[in-house]
Amino acid sequence: MKLLCLHGYQQSAAIMQSETSFLKSIIEGSIGEEVQLFYAQGPFPSSVPAASLGPTYAWWPSDPAATDIATFSYLSQTLDAEGPFDGIVGFSQGGSVGSLTAALLERPRSLRPANFTTKHAPLQFVISYSGYHEDDMRLQQYYAQKIRTPILHFISSTDPVMAEERCFRLVRRCEDSDDRVVVYAGSGFHRVPATKMTSQSLSRFLTEVLDIEAY
Repeated sequence: MKLLCLHGYQQSAAIMQSETSFLKSIIEGSIGEEVQLFYAQGPFPSSVPAASLGPTYAWWPSDPAATDIATFSYLSQTLDAEGPFDGIVGFSQGGSVGSLTAALLERPRSLRPANFTTKHAPLQFVISYSGYHEDDMRLQQYYAQKIRTPILHFISSTDPVMAEERCFRLVRRCEDSDDRVVVYAGSGFHRVPATKMTSQSLSRFLTEVLDIEAY
């Protein structure tokens, strides 16, 4: 199994890898096979660098007037060059981008951005940590149809950066979200949780959507 990992705003592939490497063993233990995690880097430099781990990046352009959003062509190139992927793991802005990517892969080319040209098949699932509904008006058309791809939403009730309501707005754009929302009281930081409860929730989700017989 191969998963595409998308970091949050003002982060990088290296930062996300350092904070989520523990997921590999959890996923492998849940599905009973080796898992490859590919950490992609956002195409746009962000304004706040991380001194210890080098420059940081964003997934959306800072120019609100841009109409041909390069994010979609960048994602297409990544999917075609590094895939195929079975699913996406996204954190914060990466969770938002991952959910929209899943949505676009479900749809005919006529309902996709013109520069989202990938031939990649629809994904089996998305794991979204603090992922949210984008407010950018240029993206609202892509939420018009509900997302059918199974998405597991991890939402922290104590996240100092991302409000619960914005995360739940994404949940409401998913066709089947029953038992796929995990609300937890986090550590007070904006990060991927590594608790026993969230790990068990991840295992149950994978077992369900991949139709794996529980051990």
